[in-house]
Amino acid sequence: MKLIGMLDSPYVRRVAICMKMLKLDFEHAPISVFSTYDQFAAINPVVKAPTLVADNGKTVMDSTVILQYLASLASSGQRLFPSNPEDCLRAARLTGLSLAACDKTVQIVYERNLRPVDKQHEPWMERVRGQMLAAYAELE
Repeated sequence: MKLIGMLDSPYVRRVAICMKMLKLDFEHAPISVFSTYDQFAAINPVVKAPTLVADNGKTVMDSTVILQYLASLASSGQRLFPSNPEDCLRAARLTGLSLAACDKTVQIVYERNLRPVDKQHEPWMERVRGQMLAAYAELE
C-alpha cells in the first residue's frame, strides 16, 4: 500500500499513525496537493489528501474512509475502534471534536495563506476561530 500526502496534514498523519499501530506495510509518498498538484492528480484526479493506493491499485481518499478500510485489514488481536458501546461513544466524540478542530484550523490556514487579503472576511474568520477554539476546549 502507498499513502499519498504530506505529513504536515493532520489527516495524513492520522492515517500514517494508524497504519503503524496496525503494523501494516506501506510506503509513504510525500506528494503535495499544492506544489506537486499535477503529480498528485495523476494518482487521484480529485487531488485529496490523504489518498491510499491499495495493493490492487485502487485508490481511497478521506482519512475516515481510509481508516474504515484499514480496520478490515487488522489482524484478530488489533482494533482501531472500541467495541464496547460506552467506549465507542467516547472515541466517536473525541474523534469528532479532533476532526472539527483540524477542519477549522485548516480553514484558517487556507484563508490566511491562499486568499488575497482584500478578499478575507473577518466576521467569517472570527466564527471559524470560535468553532476551532470551542473544539480544542472540549478536547482539553
